[in-house]
Order: sequence, then C-alpha cells, then structure tokens
Amino acid sequence: MKIRHILLALLAMLAIAFMQPLVTFLGGLTLLLGAGALIFRDLSPASQDAVERRVLSWLRRVRANATPEIERPTIRRRRTPTISREPGMPLPPKPSPSRGEGS
Repeated sequence: MKIRHILLALLAMLAIAFMQPLVTFLGGLTLLLGAGALIFRDLSPASQDAVERRVLSWLRRVRANATPEIERPTIRRRRTPTISREPGMPLPPKPSPSRGEGS
C-alpha cells in the first residue's frame, strides 16, 4: 500500500472515532433544547417572564465576571519638531554629509 492510502485510512478511522461522540453530544443537546422549548412554550406568560429574568441575570453575572480589569500600557509618542514657515513655502534642505572626507 502507498503511504497515501495508509494516511487516508488513518484519517477515516480518526474521523469515525471522533465524530461519533461529537454527533452524539450535538444530538443530545438538540433534544434537550427542543424539550426545553416545548416546556417553555406551555408556561404561562408570567412564568415565561420569570424564566427570562432569571436567564438574563445569569448572563449579566457571567458577563460581569468574565472581563477582568486590564491595565492599558501608556504609549509615549515622540513629538515631531515643528518648523515655523509660511504655508506653501518649501522645506529648507537638510545638510548632507560630505563624501570622501576622512582619512
């Protein structure tokens, strides 16, 4: 057998091994959510509001505890030198280092 066939067979076995628990979990979760939706639908409007308030309080509590305070680092920026000139005037040329000078 070629290495390609062996790798393909190995990937197929891994997919079967890991997909079965995932599909079982998702199927169970779907079943629980469906049953919960049917039960919620049969509740009185006052009870539905109470459930909504409780779920909302859980979500707010989790959201408040999820983000810890983060210290933001201060960013120091260098100030660029300003040249006082009239608008529209060209910038003065920079002095260029001389070539060939030295020992």
